[in-house]
Amino acid sequence: MTQRPMRACVIGAGLAGLCCALAAVDRGLSVQLLDEAAEPRALAAHIEVVPNMLRDLAAFGVGDHCVRAGFPYRGIDVIDRHGRHLHELPTERLAGPRFPAALGIRHDELHRLLEREAVARGVALRRAARVQAVHEHTGFARVALEGGESVEAELVVLAAGAGSALSRALFPQAMPAAELGQAWWYTLLPRPVDLDRPLIAFGDAGRRAVLVPVRHDQAGLALTEPGMPAADVAPAAHLRRALATFAPRLRALAPRLDETTPITLRPARSALLDVPWHRGAVLAVGDCAHALPPHFGQAAAQAVEDARVLGELLVSATSRAELFEAFERRRAERVRRVHDITTTAARWDLQPDSGADLNLLMERLAQTVAQPA
Repeated sequence: MTQRPMRACVIGAGLAGLCCALAAVDRGLSVQLLDEAAEPRALAAHIEVVPNMLRDLAAFGVGDHCVRAGFPYRGIDVIDRHGRHLHELPTERLAGPRFPAALGIRHDELHRLLEREAVARGVALRRAARVQAVHEHTGFARVALEGGESVEAELVVLAAGAGSALSRALFPQAMPAAELGQAWWYTLLPRPVDLDRPLIAFGDAGRRAVLVPVRHDQAGLALTEPGMPAADVAPAAHLRRALATFAPRLRALAPRLDETTPITLRPARSALLDVPWHRGAVLAVGDCAHALPPHFGQAAAQAVEDARVLGELLVSATSRAELFEAFERRRAERVRRVHDITTTAARWDLQPDSGADLNLLMERLAQTVAQPA
């Protein structure tokens, strides 16, 4: 295709898809956003809006909304299993003087505000829209939906998540995401009155917990441990037992967990799609291109960064081929470095190394993301 795309179809209304839809509509494209779920996903989880992610959300004009909906903070405390303060991890102010360094926010709250903003700016959101295939035609693609409908677009952004059937069909050369043998438990709890910034705590048997304030009255808990639990495990009882291995500040949370508490369990995965990240009119973004472990909040941050770079290139690129080439040039190597850092952190959790230095790893990450992609 020799002309700049004018119609975009974004597949998947998760974080990457919503931000890519915003990026495209802000650049004057007609945007259809398709999601197979009938209702927005509401996970019992939080998102750490780390400094580089907040910088990109501010560039989309939603930074103020995020600050109002979340809990701003600066710095992260690290304690051992006895409650001793080990050190503070810095968070740099990358979004500019108007914004805090970082913030915690409920997963559903961030998705709701991005969806509201996308629709308000003109994105046509269609739910219960299951995509069956993408067919290439001269100069455009036809996105075939279940039930016989189709959507035509010069640009198709694939943000359907890691391992989706559509991703496998469009990028059959992609290696399946590697299971890292690590479980991540998420839930939302009342915020302890003394929690004004995230707390990283170490337990026993390779366990680690992160407690993040997300509202004045709520905090998000993420607890990671080696292995995956049996299918019949009772989540609340399991988390209560796990919290008993931590310092008193974390143990105090256990009584707040009961069988009615919504809890989300996710395995840690790692995958990186070799370039090209495009095929025909389709560009893979977010987890479709790079499934990162949850460490350092970069899985979400890199998805948002994909969208910001896409938006900038939609202004300057004169053709789809130029757009894809420039996107991969700006994203692939940078994401590879972040992928290596986060995967190293995950492996250190599972196999402690005498040379492991979390501070050094965070410094490498900070240097990598200090400037926009």
